[in-house]
Amino acid sequence: MRSLLKQLVSLPIVILDAIAQAYMSALSAIFPSRVPFWLDIQSRRIAARKSSTTHETAGRPQEFVFHTPNGLCQWRVNTFSTKEPETLEWIDQYGGDGVLFDIGANVGLYSIYYAKTKPGRVYAFEPSVFNLALLAKNINANQVQDKIRIVTNPLTAQNEFANFNLQVTDEGGALSAFGVEHGQDGKPLQKVLSYQTCGFSLDYLIEQHIVPDYPSLIKADVDGIEHLILRGARKTLAHPQCHTVLIEVHTDFEALSKEVPAILTEAGFQLTTRDSVNQIWVKPPTA
Repeated sequence: MRSLLKQLVSLPIVILDAIAQAYMSALSAIFPSRVPFWLDIQSRRIAARKSSTTHETAGRPQEFVFHTPNGLCQWRVNTFSTKEPETLEWIDQYGGDGVLFDIGANVGLYSIYYAKTKPGRVYAFEPSVFNLALLAKNINANQVQDKIRIVTNPLTAQNEFANFNLQVTDEGGALSAFGVEHGQDGKPLQKVLSYQTCGFSLDYLIEQHIVPDYPSLIKADVDGIEHLILRGARKTLAHPQCHTVLIEVHTDFEALSKEVPAILTEAGFQLTTRDSVNQIWVKPPTA
C-alpha cells in the first residue's frame, strides 16, 4: 500500500518530466544545434539545492548547511544527529585545538562539524570523484575553507597505483575500496565503476611533510580497508600527539576485525566504546 501511494504521489512529476522530454526532443529535431536548455535548467537547480540542519553542542544550537543534489544527500542531512550520534559525541569529548584526520570524509559532515565547533584544523581524506565536488561545496557553504584541507588520494598500507572500485556513483555514495576486490564485509565487491589512482600510506605523507601535522583524532570509515590504512600508519598512531581513534569495524570480516585491534593495542590504545560497527580507542594518560 505504501509503495502504491508513493507511486501515485510521484505520478504527476513523472508525467510532467515526460512531457518536457518529449518537447525537448521535438525542438532538437527542428533546431538540431539548440542546446537542451531544459536539462541545463534542471542541472543548475539540482546543483544549487541546499538543506540546513541544527545540532545542539556545548548547550547551544549550531546550524549546518549542506548541498543536497539527490535523495541520499538529503537523507544524510536528515539523519545528521541520529545516524552516528557516537561520532558527534566523540568529537565533542575529545575535540579541541588538535587536528582531526577524517579518513573517508564523504561529503564532509563530520569534518565540517569539527571545524565549526572546535578551534582545531581538519584533513578530510576523500578519494571518490563523485564526492569531492560536493565536499568542497559543503566546506564553502559553511565558511570553514580556512580550517579544512582536502586530501584526494586514497590511503593504504604502501604507496602504489591500484584500482579504486566503486559500488555507487551517486554523490554522497559510499562502499568504495582501493586496491582490493572486497567490500566492508570482506565479500566480493559488486563494483559498477573502477579507475586507477595512486594511494599512499599515512606515515609516508607525514614523513615527507606532504601532510605537515600529526593528528590528535583519527576517524576512519572506509568500508573494508581500515586495517590496511592502519598498517601504513603505525608511526603516526604511536606518536604521542595521537590520542584517540574512532574506526568502523565489521566483525564478520575476520581479517579486518583481528588486525585493527592488534595494531591499535600495539600503538598504546585501549578500546573504550564499541557499538554495532564503530569502535572508539583512546590512549590512557601518561603519568
